[in-house]
Amino acid sequence: MWGLSGIRPDQCLKVGGRTLAWGERSRTWRGRHRYRCVLSPIPSGIIKLSPIEGNVIDRSALQERLRSLAGPPKRLRFLGYTVVSGLPRPITLVLPDLAVRSTVLQLEQVPARREEQEALIRWRLGQEQHLPLTGAKLHWELFPPRHAKVGVHMVLVTAIQESILAEYEGACEAAGLLPQEVTVASFRLFDLWLKAAGGTRCLTRDLAWVTVLDGGLTCLIIHEGRPVFVRTKFIVGDQLSDEDMATEETIARIVRETELSILACREHVPNLQLARVVLMTDSEVPGLEDQLGRVLGISTDRLHWDHVESVGWSQDGGSTSLATLPVVAGLM
Repeated sequence: MWGLSGIRPDQCLKVGGRTLAWGERSRTWRGRHRYRCVLSPIPSGIIKLSPIEGNVIDRSALQERLRSLAGPPKRLRFLGYTVVSGLPRPITLVLPDLAVRSTVLQLEQVPARREEQEALIRWRLGQEQHLPLTGAKLHWELFPPRHAKVGVHMVLVTAIQESILAEYEGACEAAGLLPQEVTVASFRLFDLWLKAAGGTRCLTRDLAWVTVLDGGLTCLIIHEGRPVFVRTKFIVGDQLSDEDMATEETIARIVRETELSILACREHVPNLQLARVVLMTDSEVPGLEDQLGRVLGISTDRLHWDHVESVGWSQDGGSTSLATLPVVAGLM
């Protein structure tokens, strides 16, 4: 999303309200990708997720955690000698959904230049009051109509307050890490699932992509191969344990918020015909998938480690917690 173009970094950091996840990729001698992940819990009072207010409460504590997690700075060596030490390491930074705001716009015409696109998008967002724009940095992705001269462009827009982004980038840089690319967990995970599922040809039927991460829920709805709706909702406190996430009360709220998202989408897309829900959670929630399928009356699927294996990536030790899946997605 945000960041520099070019080769994707070999290290990835995912920030959350309860944990930090670190991932590194490498290649075997045959050229096959491998990944290794580490998950580090963080105490309460260091990060508080919000799309409006500051997220980093204790910057020095976060920096210390990052140094411990990522290891010592990079050294440039030549003929066995250290030429330069303390080099910052380029990383992909994966932000939690609750730190940003997203929406989907419909545009009849889209200018060719990015500057003009941003001006138009900001104007539309201001008109419809979807997102707060003061001090916000935007990223957008265009999805043109199937037939060039008929229909509208769908635009998936994500906004982050520049002050929030600066907090995360500043903490990373102080720990010797250079965010070369910044992305958002749910959308990066969707790209991973889509790659494993066979690409856009699997989007011939409408689906809802639901992620439950960092105490929040994001529902992204795909209609006729394009995003038409996105909604992120706070679900539970970010300090709840994995056991608390698996309670009947929490499961019922996740199912209810998914239902409400679908109903809200149908107000704008009355011909929506959902055929499948694809679910991703950062911890095991027994019974959630069955409950979603039963209440919504459609088939369900889950993003899991077998999807990573299906695209030719293998584990090289480290954590196998579902909470590390976003960093694997960030490495791809």
